[in-house]
Amino acid sequence: MSQELQLNGINADGGSYSDELGATITTEMISKVARGQKLTPADWEDLRRRRALDKQKADHFGVAEGIDDTKLDETGWGVVFPNNLPKKSVEALKEAIKPLLDHRKKQAAAKVAHYYREFIGEENGYKQGESKNDFLKRFGRGPGPADPEKVPYYLMLVGSPETIPFSVQYQLDVQYAVGRIYFEKLEDYYQYAKSVVEAETKGISRGKRAAFFGVANPDDRATQMSSEHLIKPLADGMKKGYKDWKLDVVAPAKATKSTLGNYLGGKDTPALLFTASHGMNFKMSDPRQLPHTGALLCQDWPGPKVRKPITEEHYFSADDIASDADVFGMMAFIFACYGGGTPKMDNFYRQAFGEPKEIAPHAFLSQLPMKLLSHPKGGALGVFAHIERAWGSSIMWDGTVRDVETFDSTINALLNGKPAGNATEYFNERYAEISTDLTSELDETTPETQDEVKLAGMWTSNNDARNYALLGDPAARMILKDKETPAAERASLGAIVSKSPASVSGVSASFQPDIVDRTPTAKAASGGPGENYGILDSFKKPAEGAAGESAPRLTGQLKEFLDKVGKYLSDALDDAASLEISTYVAEDLAGAKFENKKMTNAELRAFTRINVDGDTIVCLPKKDGEVDTEVWEIHMQMVKQAQESRTEFMKTVVSAATNLVNILPK
Repeated sequence: MSQELQLNGINADGGSYSDELGATITTEMISKVARGQKLTPADWEDLRRRRALDKQKADHFGVAEGIDDTKLDETGWGVVFPNNLPKKSVEALKEAIKPLLDHRKKQAAAKVAHYYREFIGEENGYKQGESKNDFLKRFGRGPGPADPEKVPYYLMLVGSPETIPFSVQYQLDVQYAVGRIYFEKLEDYYQYAKSVVEAETKGISRGKRAAFFGVANPDDRATQMSSEHLIKPLADGMKKGYKDWKLDVVAPAKATKSTLGNYLGGKDTPALLFTASHGMNFKMSDPRQLPHTGALLCQDWPGPKVRKPITEEHYFSADDIASDADVFGMMAFIFACYGGGTPKMDNFYRQAFGEPKEIAPHAFLSQLPMKLLSHPKGGALGVFAHIERAWGSSIMWDGTVRDVETFDSTINALLNGKPAGNATEYFNERYAEISTDLTSELDETTPETQDEVKLAGMWTSNNDARNYALLGDPAARMILKDKETPAAERASLGAIVSKSPASVSGVSASFQPDIVDRTPTAKAASGGPGENYGILDSFKKPAEGAAGESAPRLTGQLKEFLDKVGKYLSDALDDAASLEISTYVAEDLAGAKFENKKMTNAELRAFTRINVDGDTIVCLPKKDGEVDTEVWEIHMQMVKQAQESRTEFMKTVVSAATNLVNILPK
């Protein structure tokens, strides 16, 4: 029997779960996707080898025998840049993170010079479109344990997921300890780099303090599951094993937005924060998509039965981190859909419905972890977060067995002082194990003989383990001492960090963010100007003393233009005041025609009218006394598209009106 699956993500509009096409995700759908999933032979070889070593109880797949995976002078450390960035941008990036590069070079190259590597430039940087194996092959590496003689174990990617894709990060992480940083401001790169160096060289410690923040929204199975079966057992385990730590466990009723602020830079900020909640998800047409996707939905949300849009009062975003927040030296683990980032294309729906689904103007990292890492008062050292959907089935195996050992082991590794990238090995082990088991299950069964629920659980758990990503330097580790560094001392270091030196300021003009797909809509959504294609420029008032026609003539032309545009916008808004969607069927398509706003030689089968104030009239199609679900589903897709188009149109009208007001002669 097909079962619904729980996601830890939520759409802002109406508080529905984050399935992009509005459909409930079931085990039947997941099984279909799983059977269409393909692994390259090289990827399969990596996973098979890793699983074999795990069975042999090897300490880790990550490094070759005899190497201490916590010592950079044995493992090596490298930084990977995209090779298609302008030379001046790369030089600016290197200058910005120079403090961190110098620090890691001193550590990694202490015994062997080439254990520190910079994969940079046309020949050595990551080339757009190449796979992880293509990248490694250029440096004499294939599947198997990391060998610092050729490629260091710790690899920090410096670039957006457009220029170094998420998929490459996932697959590199099977063999290596991988982290990523990407900011749109050069000063943020410097801020993060300097924060890590200051924390490690000055011995900054937040003291042995951890906090678990778990939301359990009313009538919401996903967050109630994560609260009861993830937060609670992890906190109980830490209480037993780390009696010298101070531990805060926030009760669901108190897991509000204001409370979370206390733990993200406020008075209760710990060395390690673990959160479990829904992550916010926005449509491409929503200007909040880029700045607020992955924001954490708190207990303030009254639950899905309320059926009201979610507002900023309900969730905690990057905008809610105070300018004087004290996050210097902390680490965070965020369990939430889209908490780490969002791909451009939704691969799940491509495989489930046979066509690609674009869910973002470009792949991007969520801003909440980026703001934590680059805070001007001193940044966090690292953030573990999920790319795309986070699945509840990875907490409850087969829906009945609680299995949080992977989370627990990762936390233990961090608390014991291991580098962040090394701590994520437990998720890589889980990914390798489930991938091999999943492949065997697919090979040994057919759609007729498969256990649908079992297959769906394996697939979701597999993807969940794969999509955890470390944002930050993979060699960063928690600086733990029994006594916390006084806040005033941390603040003074943060003040030093907060201003970049002249060397960074001097190259900032040459720096360009490496997002390669910035559409006009995306620019406007992210706070930048949209395109006006030069139309408005022709009406701008000439600067004083400039050659050109007189102001009175310009004013006359402008008035004539505004009158025409105003009439057009007025007529268009009248048309948009109500939305009517009609679905017809016809036995003879050639004879069906649309003339004078009417359809002839066709039968009306469904009708929806939505007024601008929200009043709605619906006429459902019936067949043999029952609702004709096939026609109705098609009709509802058309309604959704029409609503999205009207929303975009209204935004365009507002933008146009605003621009016209701005060019009026002053």
